[in-house]
Amino acid sequence: MVNVGVRRPARGTAAIVVAGAVLGLLAFTVDAVDGTARQVMTALVSSGLAWGSAAVLAGHTAPDRRSAVTRATLLLISATLVYYLLILVISRRWSGGVLVDGSSADWYGLRSLAVMTTAWSSVSMVAGPALGLLGLTARTGRLRSAALAAGASCGLLSGEGWSQIAAAPPWRLLAVDGPDAAFARGVLAAELVGVIVPLAVLACLVSARRLWGAWHLMAIATGVTATLSAVLWHLVRVAANHLG
Repeated sequence: MVNVGVRRPARGTAAIVVAGAVLGLLAFTVDAVDGTARQVMTALVSSGLAWGSAAVLAGHTAPDRRSAVTRATLLLISATLVYYLLILVISRRWSGGVLVDGSSADWYGLRSLAVMTTAWSSVSMVAGPALGLLGLTARTGRLRSAALAAGASCGLLSGEGWSQIAAAPPWRLLAVDGPDAAFARGVLAAELVGVIVPLAVLACLVSARRLWGAWHLMAIATGVTATLSAVLWHLVRVAANHLG
């Protein structure tokens, strides 16, 4: 019996690591896609929405709080490490050739890669526990707690989409004409995915626990966390531009 109890957590951890590796691989694969389809594919498998949804699911299916925190965090870190490892070994986008002064740009590329890996791993260590606990609370908490957790999950997952909408409003994208029209439509589709999919996640969480009676709590939690998340994503982009 002891061996069985030890093996189950081990299998669960292995499954989480594999899921994270697959997520990182999918994100890496999307980088090679050209055209407007890349915008939508990025939103679906290589975004805060995609990875955050996976972390919420990892927490939602966990047996307890400790497992929810561990699984969600491990999944995000695994995905991050696999993604940047593939860039390091396969795509070698960090290799920059020769600078104007004759020195190699590889060092600067490797430094940027290391900084981004460290930065996103740090974000994973913060976001993982939060999303994992929200997923678990939405499943096991009392009505009010579960409703707030479900709403907060939706808000956090949709923050990136709202941030993109604020930067490029849909009406401006629809007004784009000429050779850039297709690209603008792709950006618009990605924005819609960024706000519609979190609502679908919310509907699944609510339906599983029948939380419709606490819709006002979910609305408040969604609005507050979506606003905070959008601001944080804006700051993350600004920081990433400087670090990268």
